[in-house]
Amino acid sequence: MTIASDYLLIAVIFFLWASLYAMITTLLNKSHIMIKAEERRNTLKQISQVITPSFKLSKRKIRSLLENILLVSQSVVISPIQKQHVFTTAPIQRFEHTLLRRLFSHNRFIRMNAAKGLSIIGSESARKAIERALLQEKKFAMKLYLANALSDIGDSRSIQSLIKSLYGAHYWYRSKVNMLIAGFPNAMKEIGPEYYSSSDIEIRELLVDLAAIYPSFMLKQYIIEIVQKFPLEIEKQIKTAELLPQKCCYYCVYGQKEADDLHRQCPYRSKVANDFHCRRFRNLMMRHFSASNYHRLMVRATQALEKLYPEELSATLYLEHGDKEIQSIAVRSLGHSPSLDHFSKLLFYLECDSTAKAAHEGLSELLSTHSNFIPKTIDAFVHSTGVLHQRLADVLSYRIEYIIAKLVGYDHDVAKGIIDELIRMGHVTKIIEFLKSNKNIELEAELIAIIKPQLQDNALLARECGLFLPDALLEKLGLERLSRSEPDRQEKLNKKMIHWMYGIIAVAVCFFPIIYVVRFYPRIATLSFIENMKYFVLNFNVTFAYYAIAVNLIYLVLLFFSRLNIRREAKLWELKKATMFFKPRMLPSVSIIAPAYNEERTIIQSANSLLNLRYPDHELVIVNDGSKDATLKTLIDYFDLKRTDFPYEQRLPHYPIRGIYTNPSIPNLVVVDKENGGKADTLNAGINVSSKEYFCGIDADSLLESDALLKVAALTLDYGVETPALGGNVFPINGCKVDKGKIERIGVPNQWLARLQSVEYMRAFMCGRLGWDYLNSLLIISGAFGLFRKERIVEVGGYLTSKSQYQRDTVGEDMELVVRIARSMHEAKRPYRISYAFNANCWTEVPEKLSSLKKQRYRWQRGLVDIMHFHKKLIFNPKYGLMGILAMPYFLIFEMIGPLFEIQGYVMVFLAAIFGILSARIALLLFFGSVLMGIFISIMSLKTAERHDIYYDYRDTFRLIGTAIVENFGPRQLFSTWRASGFVKAMQKPQGWQKFERKGFVGKEPSAASTEGIVHL
Repeated sequence: MTIASDYLLIAVIFFLWASLYAMITTLLNKSHIMIKAEERRNTLKQISQVITPSFKLSKRKIRSLLENILLVSQSVVISPIQKQHVFTTAPIQRFEHTLLRRLFSHNRFIRMNAAKGLSIIGSESARKAIERALLQEKKFAMKLYLANALSDIGDSRSIQSLIKSLYGAHYWYRSKVNMLIAGFPNAMKEIGPEYYSSSDIEIRELLVDLAAIYPSFMLKQYIIEIVQKFPLEIEKQIKTAELLPQKCCYYCVYGQKEADDLHRQCPYRSKVANDFHCRRFRNLMMRHFSASNYHRLMVRATQALEKLYPEELSATLYLEHGDKEIQSIAVRSLGHSPSLDHFSKLLFYLECDSTAKAAHEGLSELLSTHSNFIPKTIDAFVHSTGVLHQRLADVLSYRIEYIIAKLVGYDHDVAKGIIDELIRMGHVTKIIEFLKSNKNIELEAELIAIIKPQLQDNALLARECGLFLPDALLEKLGLERLSRSEPDRQEKLNKKMIHWMYGIIAVAVCFFPIIYVVRFYPRIATLSFIENMKYFVLNFNVTFAYYAIAVNLIYLVLLFFSRLNIRREAKLWELKKATMFFKPRMLPSVSIIAPAYNEERTIIQSANSLLNLRYPDHELVIVNDGSKDATLKTLIDYFDLKRTDFPYEQRLPHYPIRGIYTNPSIPNLVVVDKENGGKADTLNAGINVSSKEYFCGIDADSLLESDALLKVAALTLDYGVETPALGGNVFPINGCKVDKGKIERIGVPNQWLARLQSVEYMRAFMCGRLGWDYLNSLLIISGAFGLFRKERIVEVGGYLTSKSQYQRDTVGEDMELVVRIARSMHEAKRPYRISYAFNANCWTEVPEKLSSLKKQRYRWQRGLVDIMHFHKKLIFNPKYGLMGILAMPYFLIFEMIGPLFEIQGYVMVFLAAIFGILSARIALLLFFGSVLMGIFISIMSLKTAERHDIYYDYRDTFRLIGTAIVENFGPRQLFSTWRASGFVKAMQKPQGWQKFERKGFVGKEPSAASTEGIVHL
C-alpha cells in the first residue's frame, strides 16, 4: 500500500470516528440542554418565591442568585422592593465591582453582559459607569445596548448623557434613543431652555420627537417655528453644502472608522476639538445633508402638530405651504375639527388636484366621527359639478349604507343620483356588498331598479355583478353567473440564456477530458482507443473524488463558520431583555404577506398562527392568487370579511386585483383577491397593499413559531448598519401535530421522503446559510420565511415578473431578490448586512411523492440557472466584494454546474466497474469524498441545529441520524440527477410553478416532544 493510501485510510478512520463522536455528542447534548432547562425553571421558581424581605440568604446563595437573575432576565422582572432587598448586601457590592470592571473590556459581549447586569442592579455607581461607557463607545449597536441599559435604570439624570451620545450618530441610532429619552418619567424637566436655541440637528430631532408625545407650550412653539422658518434655512444651508468635501462628510455622518484620515484632512476641522466631536465641523457636515435632514424634520414637526394641535394647521401659512407634503398634512388635519369653516376649506381643497387626496382623507374622517356633516356633504354634492362632483361621490361611497337607506325616504332622488354617479365612476364594490348582505326587500328593489338599466352600457358593473352576486339576485337582474377567466401567462424562452447554458454544458462535458489531455498528452497517441478510455475513466474517477472532497471541504468550512455564527447570535439574543423589543421604534413594524394558491385545507390554521405572533406592531396581508378551490370563501366565512374599496398605491406592477376584504374588528388582517400571476407577482401586490416599514414574505401553508418574527427582527439591532433582508429556519411540518394554528407536537415525518428532506433542510440552513451569513455574503433568504425592508425592495423594482421593469419571470424569486438587493447596495456603496436568525423557525409542508419532489427540484434548479445568467456580471467581480469573488462563483460552480459533474461521475464509476479498473484505493477515495464526508456533515448539521434548542426526542433523533446515513447511498445521488435534469429542462419551454398538492397540517399524532419542551437558551 502506498503512502497516499495510508493517508487516505487514516482520513477514512478519522471521519468514521468523528461521525460516531458527533452522533454520541448529539444525544448527550440533549441531556445537557434538558438539565439546563430544568435549572432555569428552578431558578425562575426560586426568584419568584425567595426574594422577599423576610427571606434570609447566605452570601454564596445570593451571588448564585444574582448570576441566575442575569441569565433569566428576559423572563423575570425584579420589583424595586425586591431589588432593595437583594442588591444592598455585601456580596452584591463585590459582584457590582466585577461588572464595573467588565464594562470597559475589549470584548463587546463582556461589555454588553456587564451593562445588562448593572442595569438590573441600578445603583448610582452602575448608572454613572454606564453613562461613561456610553460616551466612550464608538460602535452604534453597542451604544444602543448601553442607552437601553440606562433606560431600564430609569434615572432622569442619565438623559444628559443620552443626549450627548446623539452627537455624530447616524439616524438609525438617533431615532431609537430619542424614544428611550421620551420614556423617562421626568424627561421634560431635564430638557433645559438652552436646548431650544440649539442649531444641532440631533437636538432638533429630539425636541420634535418629544413634541409628538408631551403636550407642552414651549414644544408647541418650537415645532411651529421649525415649520415656519426652516424653509429659508434649508435654502441657505444648501448653498453652503457645495463648499464641503463630500466623501469626508458622508463617511463621518455614518460614523465609519475609515473616515479618520479623511476627517483630519478636512479644511473645516477644528485644530483644538476632538476629531469626531468637533462642533464646527459637525455643523458644516450636517449642512451637506440639509435638504433631506431638515425636510424630514419639518414633516415630523407637522405630523406632531396634526397629532396634538390640529387647530394650528388651519392657518393659511400651512394650508398654502410650498412643501406639498406639509400642505397635505395640514389639509388632512382639517378633518379633526367639526367646524363649518373647516368643512368649506375641505371642499375647496378637494377640488384641487394637488390636495385632493389629503382633502378626501380629512373629509372622510370628519364624516366618520361627526355624522351630522353627511347631509351637508350630500347637499354640496347636489350643487356641485365637474371634478368636485365626482370626488364628493367618492367620499360619500364610504357612507354607502347611509345613502342607500335614503332610497326609501324623501331624499330618494338625491340618493339615486349619488348611486348613479358612483356606478359611473366604477365604485360598485360597496353597492354589491350591501346587496349581498341586505335583508330589506324594499331597498333591494330600489337598488335593482337603479342597477338594471345600466348593465348594458357598464361592462364593469355587469362583470362585478356576475362574479359576486348570489344567483337569486342575478336572476332578478337578468344576468348569468360568470366564471373567472385565467390570464394567459405563457412564459417565453430566453434565447440568450439558452445559448449561455449550451456554453456551460460544453464546459462541464469538456472539463474532465481537457484535464486528461493536459496531464497525459505525451502518451495519448501511443495508446489504443480502449486503453485511452480505461485511463480516462480511471483518471475521471480520481478527479471526481477530489472534486467531491473539495465540495465537502467547503461545506466543512461553512459549518465551522455556522457554529461561530450561532455562538455569536446566541450570546446576542441572551443579552437582549424582553422589554427592549417592545419599546417605541426599537423594532421595525412588519407586514406579513402570505401568498395563497389552493390552500383551502391549511389557510385558517396558518392565518390564526400569523395573527397571534408575539410582535409589537404587525399586520397580516393574505393574497389569494386566483385559487381554484375555496381558499377565498374559507377566509371570508371564517373571519366575516367584507369587500371594500381599500386605498393603496400601486408602486409595483402586478396582475389586476379583484377585491380587497377586511373586517373592522380585525384591523390587522387584509385579504387580497387577485388574478393568478404566480408567487412573485402575488408578493408585489401584497407589498403595494401593505403599510408597514418591513414586510415578511411567508408561504400561506407555513406556520411561524410565536416568537420567530421577534427573533428575526431583533437582528436589526446587532450591527448598526442597514439590514435590507433577513431570514430564518424552515423545517418540514410533516409529522407534527397542529391545532388552531399552533404546533402542539414536533415530530420527524413517518414518510421516508419527507424525512430525507428534514435532513436536507437542516444541512442547508445550519451548514450553508449560517456560514454565508457569518461572511456577510448570504444570497438566499427562503421564500417560505424572509423579512425585507419595503422601501429598499420598491427601489430595486420588487420581485422579478413579466410585468416588472425587467419584463421577465423567474421561479427563483427568493434568491434573485436577495442578489439584486445586495447588488444594489454594493453599487450604491451603502454599508449593509443580510443576516440570518438561527433560532427563528418556520414550519412548512414538504412533498411526500417522488413526482412532486422531482418537479420541485426541477423548479429550484431552473431558478438558480436563471439567476446566475441574469446576474452573471457579478461572478468573479471584485467590485462586489465577497459576494462577487466567493459567493456567486460558489453557486455557479458547485450548485449549478456541480450536478452536471456528478452525473458524469456516476456514469464513470459504473464504467470503471464494468472495465474492472475500480481498484480498492479508488473505491475508498470515492467512498470517503462522496459518502463519508457527507454523512459527517449531515450529522454535524443536526448537532448544530440542536446546539441550543431541543426539537426532537431521542427516538426521532436516532431516526434522523439513520436517515442522514442512508441518504448518501442512493437518495442524494438521485436528487443530484434531478438537479442535472432540471438544468436541461430549463432549456425547454417553461412549465410554470407546478405546485404540489397539500395534505394539510393536521394528521396522525406523532411520537414526539411537545413544543412546550423546546428550550430556547
